Amino acid sequence: FVDMMNKKARQLGLKSTNFKNPHGLDAANHYSSAYDMAIIAKELVKHEKVLEFSSIYEDYLRKGTDREIWLVNTNKLVRFYDGLDGLKTGYTKDAGYCLTATAKRGNMRLIAVVMDEPDSKTRNAEVSAMLDYGFAQYDVEKLVSKNQKIGTYQVDKAKNKYVDIIPLEDVTVLNKKVDGKKNAKYDISLNKLKAPIKKGDVVGTLTIEDRTINLTVSKDVKKANVLELYLSHLKDIFSGDISM
Repeated sequence: FVDMMNKKARQLGLKSTNFKNPHGLDAANHYSSAYDMAIIAKELVKHEKVLEFSSIYEDYLRKGTDREIWLVNTNKLVRFYDGLDGLKTGYTKDAGYCLTATAKRGNMRLIAVVMDEPDSKTRNAEVSAMLDYGFAQYDVEKLVSKNQKIGTYQVDKAKNKYVDIIPLEDVTVLNKKVDGKKNAKYDISLNKLKAPIKKGDVVGTLTIEDRTINLTVSKDVKKANVLELYLSHLKDIFSGDISM
């Protein structure tokens, strides 16, 4: 499992992370950085089910039985900071008090990370100050929503000749409030589209500023059989799309 963790870290481009165990306790050559934790958090919040659990302040195990256990979230900010719904606290002797937190207001989600704090009160205060600054100074402009059509393209050897292309996540730009909107533009690069293709398969990329967002098809594209290809070819001839 630790090998899988390190493989995923490399896929995410993390340069200051190396795992030696799955639980995070101090170990030789087991390390990470605040930046890398932020990237891991950014990947994690794509799975929104996680936030349903990390936002719970208190709950019970075996509620109503004689073995009832009361659980309280060690991330107190989920109760006291507006919009905060995760993610993870931590403490070890070597790492100190750590917190990777995320909060959402409107359509903007921020992630803040602190490490090696002297106590939980300090880590909460510093994370709150970082998030306050971000929400006060910036906002997010959404250019294209996740799963929103950005174009229709031809697919080679497909049963249905054309398919819509959509992004796998929202396409957004960060604006400083005093500067207003940027009128940002994006570039699209598509691989050669050839059936079959499943929705979710990466077929190209959308690049905006310093970010790259993967693109996929809006629905599964089935491969045409020989007869279907022949009839499609005849249709193109009679419509004038191709010549003899």
